[in-house]
Amino acid sequence: MLTVEQALEIILSNVPRPKEGQFPLAASVGKVLREDCASDLDMPPFDKAMMDGYALRSEDAGPLKVIEEIPAGKVPKSKVRPGTCSKIMTGAPLPAGADAVQQVEKTSREGDLVTLAAPVKPGQNVAPRATDMRKGEVVLRAGHRIRPADIGALAAIGKTRVRATMGPSCAVVATGDELVPPSQKPGPGRIRNSNTASIGAQVEALGLECADLGIVPDDVKQIRAAIRKGLKRDLLILSGGVSAGSWDLVIPALQAEGVELKMHQVLIKPGRPFCFAPRVFGLPGNPVSSFVIFEVFVRPYLGKMMGTNLVRPRIRARLRSELPKKIERVHFLPAQVWDDGSGYVAEPVPWQGSADLFALTKANGFVIVPIQTAYGKGDVVDCMLLD
Repeated sequence: MLTVEQALEIILSNVPRPKEGQFPLAASVGKVLREDCASDLDMPPFDKAMMDGYALRSEDAGPLKVIEEIPAGKVPKSKVRPGTCSKIMTGAPLPAGADAVQQVEKTSREGDLVTLAAPVKPGQNVAPRATDMRKGEVVLRAGHRIRPADIGALAAIGKTRVRATMGPSCAVVATGDELVPPSQKPGPGRIRNSNTASIGAQVEALGLECADLGIVPDDVKQIRAAIRKGLKRDLLILSGGVSAGSWDLVIPALQAEGVELKMHQVLIKPGRPFCFAPRVFGLPGNPVSSFVIFEVFVRPYLGKMMGTNLVRPRIRARLRSELPKKIERVHFLPAQVWDDGSGYVAEPVPWQGSADLFALTKANGFVIVPIQTAYGKGDVVDCMLLD
């Protein structure tokens, strides 16, 4: 049986190269840049007024004669000379001769003469040319995942199309005779299918598409048909049927479809019975198990497919309660993690095991308990953060 580290190494060594394409800026959020994006001009491209007021020479005390008005988007026509000033709006270019702007609230005006209510320092209320960015300077580098805030920066440098990874398309399918759709009230011995909704949400939170192929009964022929359909996507995620019982039919179905498995059992709790082949993950049926396996293994795999790192951050935190039990697997315990003012602390949330999906709604991370390890209250532990 593989350790978590061994399993992750195998998984990440079987990731296909990211696919690339050219995308309009508006369609690039969530994608990963495959090129450096440099500014084609200085930003700002001129000395810019940061306030509505009067552009002037800071050494002049006034009164000053107003020689022109400069709205944003217009080029100054007159040079500011001793004893003069120009009325200026926020964002407008500073006229020649001026080295500062006094905001209008600190002035008074009668006709063409402006009196200053306070002295002005050189550079006051002025953004000098190229303080934000110089021409040729890289704004975003290859490997950066584009966020909404980045769209404005790319637009500002005239980057209307970007070369980026094409996010992998995914499909998820749940297996099991006991499953019914969420819209249906379960009868005796049946449960609602929550996994395809949860897994689909985990995928789509990465900005990727995930087709929900629904529920397939425990029948090899039907599971094989679902696998063939799912393999038309870049990644297929199956839920349930991956253990070693007589009704666990996913692995035989995958093998019958010619899918070469790279692993099956991993020393992790929850989630030991899961399988992996290039472009296929078979996750456990229990919802917390499938959630953990996705976060620990599937998420990094998708990140590498996208050309970026999506591994959840890990921190050290002090335990607020003891964890005396030792087990033979790395244990991921749902927990609340927060900063109490003296550092990070962690408190495992009450949960009833791998089927207790509701415990996850109270957790923002996991306490990671290594193999055969017990912890006391106050001990420092590793935590994986979800938020």
